[in-house]
Amino acid sequence: MSRRIISHPKNSISIDSRPQYLRVADKIKQKIFSGSIKIGDKLPTERELAQRYNVGRPSIREAIRSLENLGLVETLQGSGTYVRNNTEKIILNSFDIIYNINDISDEEVVQFREMFEYAAVKLAATNATDAEIRKLEKILEKMKIVNTSKELERVDLLFHEQIANMTHNTLILEIFKAMRSFFDNCIKSTNDLIYSKGENNEDIISYHIPITDAIKDRDPSVALVFMERHFKKIRELMQK
Repeated sequence: MSRRIISHPKNSISIDSRPQYLRVADKIKQKIFSGSIKIGDKLPTERELAQRYNVGRPSIREAIRSLENLGLVETLQGSGTYVRNNTEKIILNSFDIIYNINDISDEEVVQFREMFEYAAVKLAATNATDAEIRKLEKILEKMKIVNTSKELERVDLLFHEQIANMTHNTLILEIFKAMRSFFDNCIKSTNDLIYSKGENNEDIISYHIPITDAIKDRDPSVALVFMERHFKKIRELMQK
């Protein structure tokens, strides 16, 4: 349901025909997004909100529930409802809807990862601290000594997460964290593909070594070249 316009000879009146709880939820969201209500703030009680918005308490409960589902607020029993910074949940909810209602192809998944990883690796090479680079090198060393494909997938995910962390870009990092399960599945599918084509752990690790070296040298152009080669190899294997 949405707003409808009632025409009048002199003017038009916009009427919001949505359920009351959605209208209330929108008003609270606007206050959160505008900063009128800040992260950590406690919302007024159900009674106070009902009086403020001139609706029944059931509508307030539904409004709060919808905000909880979005990850914007959290209700603590016996304490009240608080504004939370659940960015991961907000992004993940939106992405799950997009991913599950559309027929997403393998090609589209690779294209998305290319867009994300190319931007991330360039920023990582530019912005990473010495400590962050050392952590990336330690993750790479772990990749070299793992014994199982499952363990390699876990460490591989840590490698790409660390690159996202080194960008020092909040949006990139929050998107990666929120979509961690998506990236995990992507890496698993990619590694399964590599194994199915007769390659092994050493081949997978070999794609990551020059990327690490380029980031260590703080050379975004070279880092991008090796990330592109990584995905070029993935595409070649997909076409076999």
